Amino acid sequence: MTFKMSTSETVGVDSNAIYHELSPKIVLTVRVVNALTLLMVLIAVILCFVQGHKNGSYYLLVCNLIISMVVSTFVNWWYRSGDLGSEKYWFVILVSAVIMFQCISTDVYVFKEETSVQSLTTVTPSMNTSTAEWSTMIPPSTRPFIFSN
Repeated sequence: MTFKMSTSETVGVDSNAIYHELSPKIVLTVRVVNALTLLMVLIAVILCFVQGHKNGSYYLLVCNLIISMVVSTFVNWWYRSGDLGSEKYWFVILVSAVIMFQCISTDVYVFKEETSVQSLTTVTPSMNTSTAEWSTMIPPSTRPFIFSN
């Protein structure tokens, strides 16, 4: 198959051509960060549901993570629709980084509190049962003068 172009035809700008405002590496980075954020949120939500029967406040952590993902979804939607601007890709990454930190904090809280409750119930504080006389509590220079036989 051969294509012939006449010499009198001028080549103009193709309206279907793809022009990148950002580097494809930056676009890929934003997508990878968003996928990682989604994965971390799913892991944190599953862990909170698994441990939720021990402490009801873990369900509040799930609600907090869901609200954070709604915020992230809106930021990504505004970025994709052009309302945020293509040069603001760093904002999408920042929001995702904050949510990742929230997921890590949630996971640490869920499992750290469990171990601290167990250690508090097994450790008994030691009590001092020794007796002390008043003469050993007061330094010798401040003791009152006592006559002895």
